[in-house]
Amino acid sequence: MSAPRYKTFREAVDALIKWTVERLERTPFAAFKFTFPKQYISPYGYLGTLTTIVFLVLGLSGAILMFYYTPSVDLAYASVKEIEESVPFGFVMRQVHYHASNFMVLLAVFHLYYQYFSGRYKIKNEVLWVTGIILGILTVLEAYTGYNLILNQRAMLAINIGMGLTFAAPVLGPSVAPILMGGGYFDLIVRFYALHVFIIPLLMLLLLTVHIPRALIIDLPMIVGVIGAIFVVGGMFPAEIGIRFDPSKGLVEVPEWYLTSIYAFLRTGSERFWAGALLPLLFAIFFLIVPFVDKSKKLSWRDRPFFTAMGIASILMIVVTTVWGFYVDFSQRNVFDQLYIEPIIYYSSFGLMTWACFFVTYRYLIKPRGKPTPAKPVVLSPASGAVAVAVTLAMVIAFGYLALMTYAQDLPNVSMFNMGMALILFGLMLHFYRHTSLTAAKPR
Repeated sequence: MSAPRYKTFREAVDALIKWTVERLERTPFAAFKFTFPKQYISPYGYLGTLTTIVFLVLGLSGAILMFYYTPSVDLAYASVKEIEESVPFGFVMRQVHYHASNFMVLLAVFHLYYQYFSGRYKIKNEVLWVTGIILGILTVLEAYTGYNLILNQRAMLAINIGMGLTFAAPVLGPSVAPILMGGGYFDLIVRFYALHVFIIPLLMLLLLTVHIPRALIIDLPMIVGVIGAIFVVGGMFPAEIGIRFDPSKGLVEVPEWYLTSIYAFLRTGSERFWAGALLPLLFAIFFLIVPFVDKSKKLSWRDRPFFTAMGIASILMIVVTTVWGFYVDFSQRNVFDQLYIEPIIYYSSFGLMTWACFFVTYRYLIKPRGKPTPAKPVVLSPASGAVAVAVTLAMVIAFGYLALMTYAQDLPNVSMFNMGMALILFGLMLHFYRHTSLTAAKPR
């Protein structure tokens, strides 16, 4: 039997996809509908898919780092330093893992607020919404346990805050804290390692089996672009190892940006559990109960002014508390005064922000406007599309070559930047290609 012949490369690719899909009919993948868009669509609707892709990047890079990391109080910091300085491509893998965790948190937040303001939780999506909120909390915990494994001064600050909040929790706190802490820092690092590489990822995977909808959009240009952006950010802003933990050094440190909000609450001098755990918990509870409280059938945020104002106020609170968490008054002499935040100013700003959000929403944002003009899709002629593909392909090759050369010259951060640019341009090339193919396929 002769092999089939295809007139174009596109026909061969389509045939390969069809063959693969037919062989997956007896697998769980058949329950999902994968859409590969043939033209650009807004990524807002599939931010959850992008978050999942970054989660897979974290899993792959983390698995590689596991070969070299040692979960020991004495050797953890030294093993991370060895990864950065001695292991081939270790610097790249650590930067990818670190910045991918930040990207995942950001994408999860964007995904949450898009679903919130678009009212997607109203379309029989309560289960997806609740599991999504829990996944968001687990995402922050996964990032928290991960960056603590380095055991530098910054990590130990976060560990002490977390353990202090656990001990301060009523009823179960004193019983749960020893389970996490064990007999000291040696047990703690092993437990955090188990949480980071196995327990929390397993819980997230189990929740994803319920949370992921059946219709998934796999936009390859956007996915490649996001991965490229991780490389670019990693090359431009490489994460430092920091200073090895030394309890004798009274250095002023702040935790990662997604935990500085909690840190700011604690620095007001308020009761530890109330400020550091209960208030953030109320924030999460608000989003958990939204589908069961907002029973109107209106989806647009303009038709739901109360929940729109609450959503905007929550965004402002996240931004303001995060900024407060980075604030340090170096004009003061001792560490306590440098980190202290005046609670009256801090908490009164919440009331002012909430009032301002409701005022602006009801006064300006919910005014009816004309129907938005639909955006016209970009159409490339076969000739211009071929030129665009050729130019971007040449730039991909150039940046890929520069990535190899700069890595050989012991410039890993520059190499990461060049590789990220190559990936972003490759995604752009795919974008040009699909529009060109679509245009060329149209009958005259």
